[in-house]
Amino acid sequence: MKNAARLITLASIIQILGYAYALPGHLDEPSWSQHAQFHHVLGWIWLVGLNIAIIALVWGPLQKKDKISFWILLILFLSAQGGHFMASLVVPAGRPSEWWYDYALGSMTLIFAIGLGIAWRALSDSGSVAYHR
Repeated sequence: MKNAARLITLASIIQILGYAYALPGHLDEPSWSQHAQFHHVLGWIWLVGLNIAIIALVWGPLQKKDKISFWILLILFLSAQGGHFMASLVVPAGRPSEWWYDYALGSMTLIFAIGLGIAWRALSDSGSVAYHR
């Protein structure tokens, strides 16, 4: 289970740092209104919070084989890691023009998904799975 936590933690930290790297470049974007820039910063703060919650779950309840924490992680994964791809489908003209963003975010998403797969396997193999009540 620790390998799953390590991979998921790595993906979460990379996501926080990657968006922190991109954040300043958008704050002075002349085509963005102040309101759009506000939502950009707000979105980054939400991503940081989501990723902190993810890290807390993988090193806390998931290590105790709490199966509910896996399902919560799956939902957070779809939101935090899949958010870029869902937003690209909804607003394709607004996505980053640089091709490497999709590859970088896709690689990070794959690392997270592998961590979830390892966690699922560990939960399935354990025989007795704890349920949080």
